[in-house]
Amino acid sequence: MGMIIISGKELPAESGRTIQQVISDNGYHPDSYLYMVDGRPVPMDTVITDPMKVTAVRVASGG
Repeated sequence: MGMIIISGKELPAESGRTIQQVISDNGYHPDSYLYMVDGRPVPMDTVITDPMKVTAVRVASGG
């Protein structure tokens, strides 16, 4: 099982599911975040593997 850290919370992330699925299932909007694994950005359709640790960074937009 992996883990996603989002807004200071650790969400368990079952292997075989995508980052997007886990984020959505926990009530967050996946498009609002940039996802990092080992300091590198990854797409939200990345499949979780054991023991992957994903950090979600809030994306700010505006003008």
